[in-house]
Amino acid sequence: MNVMRSLLVLGSLVGSSAWAGPRVAVVQSDDLDPYTEPIPSFLEELGEPAMVLNIHGREVEARAVTKKLRREEPDVVFALGAKAAYTVRNELPNTPMVYAVVVNPDRYGIPGERTVGIEATVSPSRYLSQFVGFFPEVRTIGVLRGPLTTDDRMAELQGVARTLDLTLLVEEIGTPRRVRRAFNEMAPEIDALWLQPDREMMTAESFRLLTEESRRRRLPLLVETNNMVRAGALFAVVPDPDGLGRQAAMAVQQLLDGTSARILHDEFPTDVLVVLNLRTVERAEVPFDPLLLDFVDVVVE
Repeated sequence: MNVMRSLLVLGSLVGSSAWAGPRVAVVQSDDLDPYTEPIPSFLEELGEPAMVLNIHGREVEARAVTKKLRREEPDVVFALGAKAAYTVRNELPNTPMVYAVVVNPDRYGIPGERTVGIEATVSPSRYLSQFVGFFPEVRTIGVLRGPLTTDDRMAELQGVARTLDLTLLVEEIGTPRRVRRAFNEMAPEIDALWLQPDREMMTAESFRLLTEESRRRRLPLLVETNNMVRAGALFAVVPDPDGLGRQAAMAVQQLLDGTSARILHDEFPTDVLVVLNLRTVERAEVPFDPLLLDFVDVVVE
């Protein structure tokens, strides 16, 4: 990064008034890593000053951010997280927005004619093709489906599974109370369990139950976030934060150049990381070739 680019990024991060009238604003929901890590690469790829605002998860700060956005009138907003995206979508409905790190965006009414989204999870084909490379003995995968898992997603999961000669055994879960029973019913028939990103189904208690039971039954537990792997799950394929930032910057640049958000399409993350909890692999005694560790991006030990 040259000196001028460094100054641009620094001015963007501190929100300096020296950079008057930025065309782009970045709004993050909080200080958590998923909302902060993509910002440096976003700013570098964007190549121009941008103001960075943080809601810090609080309504009073969301109102302050809204007030500043209305005063500055950016051409495009990049929103990180559901609270940021919800705030921008509802308070500045005519401002084009690129959003990311939002699970189940339809639940919050975020998608629309002026919004472009980068999915919070990687594509099912990318995920499963990576997984079978590390665990080729798995042939049947259990899927716990909660109320927020759409028919389109399930159809995509089934299509990808057939392509890879895998079988998906699906159990419908209406409430977290059903998790234990559903898992116990399917456990004898599956080689791994894949948790979908559905907050109506998954609570901290049900997640702990599944990590313990899958480990006890020697079943790989597939999840959708880095933190869940660190908390005891076995495997995930997640968006690479740096790649996410660059991808969002390219979408923002298209909007700045005059492309309508209606023409652009929501996208899956293009750059991904494979995350593996080696401690869980060993404790669950799941067959795994140690030579494959060279192809794992994040190893939890």
